[in-house]
Amino acid sequence: MGVNPPDDGPATTPPMAVAPPPGDAVGRRLTISISQRTLWLAAGVALVALLTILILTHALGAVLLLFLAITLAEAVRPLVAQLERIRVPRPVGALLIYLVIAALLVGIGWLLFTPLVTQANALISNLPTYLAQAQQWAKDAQQALLANDPLSALINALAGQLAASLQTAIPALLQFPLTLLSGVFGSLLSIVLIVTMSVFWLMSADKLRDFALGLAPEEARAGGALLFSDLGRTLGGWVRGTLVAMLLIGLLTALGLALLGVPYALLLGILAGLLEIIPYLGPWISGAVAVLVALLAVDPLKALEVVVLFIIVQEIEGNLVQPLVMSWAVRVDPLLVLVAITFGAQVLGLVGAVIAVPVVAMGQVITLRVIAPAIRRSTAERETTASPSAPSDTSAPIPSSPASTDAQSPTD
Repeated sequence: MGVNPPDDGPATTPPMAVAPPPGDAVGRRLTISISQRTLWLAAGVALVALLTILILTHALGAVLLLFLAITLAEAVRPLVAQLERIRVPRPVGALLIYLVIAALLVGIGWLLFTPLVTQANALISNLPTYLAQAQQWAKDAQQALLANDPLSALINALAGQLAASLQTAIPALLQFPLTLLSGVFGSLLSIVLIVTMSVFWLMSADKLRDFALGLAPEEARAGGALLFSDLGRTLGGWVRGTLVAMLLIGLLTALGLALLGVPYALLLGILAGLLEIIPYLGPWISGAVAVLVALLAVDPLKALEVVVLFIIVQEIEGNLVQPLVMSWAVRVDPLLVLVAITFGAQVLGLVGAVIAVPVVAMGQVITLRVIAPAIRRSTAERETTASPSAPSDTSAPIPSSPASTDAQSPTD
């Protein structure tokens, strides 16, 4: 029988190397280095921002004319490209398109000039009658609500303000033809400048794009070309879609009001078409004006019919016109559009409200194509730097758990 070796006690495991806790890294020195290239880049950005502020504060009119010229050029670019395929030079094609557009506008204006002037004169001459009728209705309502003194006082105050506003507007309406005639020359000069700059933009845009892309790194040129293409498509699509929407809404409104027998149907249809350039707010303004005219010129039942007509027109716009318009342009959130229109109207008045939508659409394209990818790349790089993969040491022994050690019995 063999002799058992002496029992030296339970088997001991080799000591484990304990890694330093993450808190020890707090004491390390953090060094931030700024390269000369970063300093030059920051100085360039500051200089561009300063120049932009100076241009917007001292040459805002010229900037608006340039923006309108670029927008017009991008709107006719597809037609110019079609003419260029049949060997028509680009400047000649652009001038031909502008001549055709001018001929169409002159023809439409010639057809609508006589009835439009007739209805405008009738409206101006009947405006005092409508004002007196509105004042009489306010007095009748006040007498009917004598039992409620606060409400009666409120209606009386509103009626007085409305009468004062209309009386103030009558001289301006009477002077409107002279004001319009005096502004024609300035408008013609602006139109000539816009058309001329748009022709030169069509001739030089490709060279400017190639020059700008040549300044960018090689890996960023494809994305830059796509950005320029999307910006041009956004501006041109907005112009074409808005013009189609204005034409359709103006026609539907004028025809509907004429069928209902509402006076000044042509004037109200043109107003509805023009205000279509202001999304979401324009239809409400034109509808309110049409209902007020029907109420004063005819009767409350006719005003109710006009309300139903505008509801139908808005349904047609929402289900047919807007999808067509948005298929040519970039989809922008309605809340963002309303905020942009509010800020644009506050800064530049009516012009700001009109150009707010294309400016926001361009900002959305730049955000989606440039800013958002840059943020995603920067975030991914920071996550990769902050959590590097720990190297695995396969040569170190694997320690056993205390539970398994206690469960193991010594061999006799």
